[in-house]
Amino acid sequence: MKVTAHACRSGRWWAVEIFDVPEVGALHTQARRLDQIPAMAADAVASVLEIDPASVEVDVEVVAEI
Repeated sequence: MKVTAHACRSGRWWAVEIFDVPEVGALHTQARRLDQIPAMAADAVASVLEIDPASVEVDVEVVAEI
């Protein structure tokens, strides 16, 4: 499964909105570092859909604001 995560800097954190999640629409999470976003997004999607996080491919896009 492939999803898109839009990341926006929010203080010392990255605010992340994940799109294209079947039956849910969008999810939100956060990460301390940009390189942590794919894993955090995959875990968020996997926990909601009850699937293996390894089956989630995350495309990260850095945006000015979410």
